[in-house]
Amino acid sequence: MNKLLSKAIVAQYYKINTGFFLVLFLLLFGLLNGKATIDMHHYLMQNITSDVRFLVGAMVIWLMYDVKCILYCHKELRNPAGSYLYTMQALSNGRQFRLWFFCHVQMMLPVLVYGGITVTVGMAHGQPLYASIFLVYQMLLCVVSAMLHRDTVNSTWKQLLPPLPIFMQGMRKRPVTFLLHYSLNMRKGTFVGLKVLSILLLQGMIAANQVEINKESVAVLMMFLISAHSLLPMYYLRFAETRLAFLRNMPVSTVSIFLTIVFTYAIIFLPEIAFLLLNSRHALSWQVMLQLYAVAMSQMLLYTSLQYVPGVSSDRYMLIVVVLFFATLLFLASFDLGPLIAVELALSVILFALFYRNYEPQDGPM
Repeated sequence: MNKLLSKAIVAQYYKINTGFFLVLFLLLFGLLNGKATIDMHHYLMQNITSDVRFLVGAMVIWLMYDVKCILYCHKELRNPAGSYLYTMQALSNGRQFRLWFFCHVQMMLPVLVYGGITVTVGMAHGQPLYASIFLVYQMLLCVVSAMLHRDTVNSTWKQLLPPLPIFMQGMRKRPVTFLLHYSLNMRKGTFVGLKVLSILLLQGMIAANQVEINKESVAVLMMFLISAHSLLPMYYLRFAETRLAFLRNMPVSTVSIFLTIVFTYAIIFLPEIAFLLLNSRHALSWQVMLQLYAVAMSQMLLYTSLQYVPGVSSDRYMLIVVVLFFATLLFLASFDLGPLIAVELALSVILFALFYRNYEPQDGPM
């Protein structure tokens, strides 16, 4: 039964939440250089086990993640496809509790590992009280969650605990985020690979230019990263025009679709810009960094709009990406970024407005 829960619940949980863990990893470990990241987490761990404010904050964060795990299990158990899990009713309450406890510990493993290191750091710095409280708190979360899972399984005939409150029944996904959910779920391999490449290249740039970072080197690197992301518009178009083709028969305006694409790229490039803001502020002004952010968005919007132009096949699209890459590099070497952003945004809006409604898919879904 342990193996069954591990495959049916835990493995699927990590598969579905790959994007979530990627974003979390980037926020915690990808926005600062190596030594600064270690120092930051050591500082946090020390304060969690010595300052009540940090301890309470950590408890709230751990509780939020625990609620996420509870909601996932609750959803899977309420899903008709998971009805076979209700055969656990034949087991004793103690056996069910142990199975769900082990299952929940596996889902909580990322925060439990971090919490365990925090407790170790606190003990090493002579703070046994808060460290012990934090350790017991984490165990209590797993115990209570296991009891809730057991109660959900047995609720068809016996309610052992009060049902979950309404606000914990899950959140509805918004239409504006459908491309982000597609990236983090159906295209997680490509998306994770692109973000890992981005962080590694940015980390390498910072390590190689610790004394001085010039605008040109950062701009060249950003252009390379933007070109690497040029695969995403191809996937987005195929997804939107095949699996979501019904949107064209709904009262959704062209402007709304375009703004959804703008929102998607604005979120996608936040990790890279946050990295530059945190690690390059001594060499680059915030105006330059915002311009690079705007270039990334305008270039991706132009790539997306080009996908809707008749006659632009995959081969021609990749050729256009290469031409734009070198043309932009030449432009950056001689001119300011402002005109480039304005021209690309204008072209994006014009091409999208002209060709979106008349687009007809030529290939099958990807």
